[in-house]
Amino acid sequence: MCRFLAYSGPPTLMQELLLDSAYSLVRQSRHARMRFEPVNGDGFGVGWYPQHDDPEPGTFVSIEPAWSNRNLREIAAKILTPHFFAHVRDATPGMPVSQANCHPFKHGPWLWMHNGFLGEFHKTRRYLLEALSDEAFESIQGNTDSEHAFALFLDAVGRHHETDADKILAALNRTLTIIHDIRTRAGCRTEAPMNFAVSNGTTALFTRYSELEDHPPPTLHYAESAESIIVASEPLSDSDAWQEVGINKVLIVEKGKAIVSADLDP
Repeated sequence: MCRFLAYSGPPTLMQELLLDSAYSLVRQSRHARMRFEPVNGDGFGVGWYPQHDDPEPGTFVSIEPAWSNRNLREIAAKILTPHFFAHVRDATPGMPVSQANCHPFKHGPWLWMHNGFLGEFHKTRRYLLEALSDEAFESIQGNTDSEHAFALFLDAVGRHHETDADKILAALNRTLTIIHDIRTRAGCRTEAPMNFAVSNGTTALFTRYSELEDHPPPTLHYAESAESIIVASEPLSDSDAWQEVGINKVLIVEKGKAIVSADLDP
């Protein structure tokens, strides 16, 4: 499984969280502390929303390990953004390492990341594709389970510029329900941890979800200050400000509002 983080708040350079903090995301790409396998070296990606009037985020992805990519350091030190996603990948066995498979995925104003996997994905892929609209089907560029889940979400959310947090949460719950139903139909009995992150630039949601009670999902934490919110697979420091997200919970981050934790109801 992977590691990811998200930031929302006053415009900041990505460098502080990606590179400079005690347990930065780049450090986690080599030395993750809260998973059995500490290395996440199968590529990385960042996605950020610009300060000028443009609803679509920019992205930069690479199949290189995050710790060895010079361009990531250059970009992180120069781009100011009020909201960004970042992800370091540990590819699921059988999933190719390619730029098309690097997170975050992008479509219109939406960014999407996944920490986890859909077990026995080969059994469900045909059913997932059959469930998609033509537009969502055409949005898929790679072959990961994560991007197929994103396509399901795009259909569930309907209007691509939806900003209402309740409607986005309903779309996420709908996505989880469809995945569960398809996995049941395909006879899947393996685990399928689904820590999803999705944003449209003003509203972001983060799930910590697993179908199986005896297989908890990956870790997820957040830290909130008066001005900013950071959500990360692992705390970026030893500060007491970090709080763990409960299992089968969703965090809702809206611009200018305090973070909200709610139950998932797929």
